[in-house]
Amino acid sequence: MSRFEKALVTITIPMFNNERYIAETIESVLLQTMPDFELLIYDDHSTDRSLEIARSFDDRRIHVFTSDRNLGPEGNWNRAVSDVRGSYVKLLCADDLLYPECLEKQLAAFEDPECDGVSLVSSQRTIIDPEGKVLVKKVNFLDGGLKNPQEIVRKMVRMGTNIIGEPVCGLYPSRLLTRTRGYSARIPYTVDLDFWVQLLSLGNLWMIDEPLCAFRISNLSWSSRIGEMRHEQFLAFMNEVALNKRFQVNDLDLFIGRFNSAVQSMTSLMGFRLFAGTTSVKRDIPVE
Repeated sequence: MSRFEKALVTITIPMFNNERYIAETIESVLLQTMPDFELLIYDDHSTDRSLEIARSFDDRRIHVFTSDRNLGPEGNWNRAVSDVRGSYVKLLCADDLLYPECLEKQLAAFEDPECDGVSLVSSQRTIIDPEGKVLVKKVNFLDGGLKNPQEIVRKMVRMGTNIIGEPVCGLYPSRLLTRTRGYSARIPYTVDLDFWVQLLSLGNLWMIDEPLCAFRISNLSWSSRIGEMRHEQFLAFMNEVALNKRFQVNDLDLFIGRFNSAVQSMTSLMGFRLFAGTTSVKRDIPVE
């Protein structure tokens, strides 16, 4: 597919030193039952074989871009959505996986008459370890269907964790990109949630109550490496969200969220230490 042609969906992968998993991630995209997509891979000056592996795939829908210097995670994520030509966008981290019907079912949700005014379609996800072993078959914080932004954001604050899903879970209309600030790593742990909240300022959420993707944990992934900073950074995120009057986050929401965030931080850190392997790759998100 020439880049002059327009695909229905743009899947974009920001990549940095992901030689261990990038082939599996690309293969999961190529196995989609909905074939009308372009796959853009943005290498952030990797020092391993990531670029070589990405370039080894012979599929006209794949386009690989390089950089003569390391832009850093925030710069590379925003570069990855800077030239989207599809009507819908999915940002896919270079160690996560899509299940074959992911695009087909998420696109079908956008076509559902009930989804008028939806700015984000997300799905449940499976949690896998560095070897691809299933740790949690289905993470389920929300049931399926149409969700009001205020309801979702307040519930997220109260639960003290990401109830929408990582970037791999979401699909959104490309026309909304110009109405956002893009991806911001100002609060590294919530770089994805910050973007989801921006989209929820523009419309509703539709949740698919089925795992359509897999999120990989490892001892060098950003979620693991951020460790004890998770609680502190989620609190900063909560306080920022509370400033947006649209979501009507109140003092009780924040009080409950502070407690639950501490619990979530402790259990997540224990989980990563138990299940994350010792030979994995770093996800392209900052932890400083």
